[in-house]
Amino acid sequence: SSGINAEYGGRRCDTLSRDEGGKPSIAGVVCTLDKYCSRYASRLKLQHHQRGRTSDEIIRNFKDIVKDLLLEFRHYNRNVKPRKILYYRDGVSQGQFVQTLTEELAGIQSACQELEEGYRPAITYINAQKRHHTRLYPTDRADADRSGNLPAGTVVDREITHPTFFDFYLNSHAGIQGTNRPCHYTVLWDDSDLSPDMIQLLTYYLCHTYARCTRSVSYPAPTYYAHLLCARARTLLNGKQLDWYRGSPDVAAVEREISVVRHDTFRNIAYFV
Repeated sequence: SSGINAEYGGRRCDTLSRDEGGKPSIAGVVCTLDKYCSRYASRLKLQHHQRGRTSDEIIRNFKDIVKDLLLEFRHYNRNVKPRKILYYRDGVSQGQFVQTLTEELAGIQSACQELEEGYRPAITYINAQKRHHTRLYPTDRADADRSGNLPAGTVVDREITHPTFFDFYLNSHAGIQGTNRPCHYTVLWDDSDLSPDMIQLLTYYLCHTYARCTRSVSYPAPTYYAHLLCARARTLLNGKQLDWYRGSPDVAAVEREISVVRHDTFRNIAYFV
């Protein structure tokens, strides 16, 4: 609700193979700065692949990015820090849950401690997955929408979900053609005392805040914006022949160039939309 001072974050890490010019992975992180979830700050991070691997979904030095965004949040809100952090993580398979949770949750907590001693906001860490083969169908044709799909806002959190994890499927968008693919959410960490219904409702509400569409979309707007941020960075990075495996001459300069943030005026604008 608007009374909760919260930061809604989303992260996406796009990867490239060795055949694509030795270019690095791009990690994009966005967060809201206001209670209406309409003002966003964003950060990009380039990282090389570990030897023998063609992709790396784990963002390194995550603490520095989170701390920078927390400073932006505090500055924008006149020295007020978020009391709760709701973090949506995209692009992680179930086999990487433990590793990403361990490293990135520690990064968020360390960033909060460095920002101010004793600062421990409640954190809700949610993984969002669209790459699955689960489809949901109405048992009665009368319950379907015009395209034959389930109505937007349908939640399934039993029977086909994990026996021990808190996970759920949310069909948050109305289908136009074909069969909808619901987003699968897994709550990996939650110390904010939010009920399952509240987490599902917040997730659904965030699907209505996407600036490019007047309807609800298939997953939360912060995650969508992280996708757009990485796509913009990937476009700007194309043509730059970085011999990453031998070491880039000036990684920081490349990051500044693809971020399109060369003036403080643009630091808190969603230019990638």
